[in-house]
Amino acid sequence: MSRWWSVAAVVVSAACFGTLAVLTPLAYEAGAEPLPLLAWRFVIAAALLFSVAAVRDRDALRVPTADIGRYALLALTGYGAASVCFFYALTFADASVVAVLLYAYPALVTLVGWFTGLERPSWAKGIAVAVTFVGCALVVGLIGSAPTAAWQGIALGLGAAVGYTLFNLLSHRWLPGRSRLVMMGWTFGLAALLPIAGSLIAGGVGALSPAAWEPAVWWLLAAIVLIPTFAAIVLYLEGIRGLGPSQAAVLSTLEPLFTIALAAVILGERLHPSQYLGAALVLAGVVFAEVGARSELAVPAPS
Repeated sequence: MSRWWSVAAVVVSAACFGTLAVLTPLAYEAGAEPLPLLAWRFVIAAALLFSVAAVRDRDALRVPTADIGRYALLALTGYGAASVCFFYALTFADASVVAVLLYAYPALVTLVGWFTGLERPSWAKGIAVAVTFVGCALVVGLIGSAPTAAWQGIALGLGAAVGYTLFNLLSHRWLPGRSRLVMMGWTFGLAALLPIAGSLIAGGVGALSPAAWEPAVWWLLAAIVLIPTFAAIVLYLEGIRGLGPSQAAVLSTLEPLFTIALAAVILGERLHPSQYLGAALVLAGVVFAEVGARSELAVPAPS
């Protein structure tokens, strides 16, 4: 695979990921609820990823029992929890704001690395962390002249970043060398248990039934599964093969820019000038945090 193809794959992947924060509110407007929508997204996406993995290397689907336990822990406390926070954050805050808050996770990874002794503090990383959080404060209106976002949206957006931070760190340490495609298949399949359980508790079996959905919800679910989930992950993993995880992670920071552009065109969102500055600072912080990072990202963000 040529380097240019790898770059293109990651950029298109970022564009695909960037549609999730836009398609999801449209599904809500059409009558979907966060947990059932997320549950069906995970179940269908897991089936698709396992199908691709089976075609490429059927033996890779056979994983040790110990790995399944690790996948379950990572899926439920990391990726699954992060996705639930992300989907609910979109009910309280604009898509652009939530997408930018998610990208606080590299700064959180750095902080956890310092506190646990996995990474040595440095001035460059310190500046990256500070810039990231100043950018987040500008985006949500805690500083600057932009309207202040709802605290629920801020908390859930940062909760998504925390969940992905846990998934990122633990998957890198617990599951090195595993097939990323198989890992994401198991992650989605097991993470589905979280929204399924939540839906059953909140509304019983009927809450999970899509029978009463409007046709628009079906189409939007199909788009959510195919574009910002299946296509985005497959393209990102293809890009990693040619670029390596660190460089692919830096390029993937284009995702919030695509979300901001799409949200403006499709949802009519308009950011305040100070929020644009905040978004630029967050992305700059991500790039500085990732360039030369000792620990490499294993998977894309959970958007």
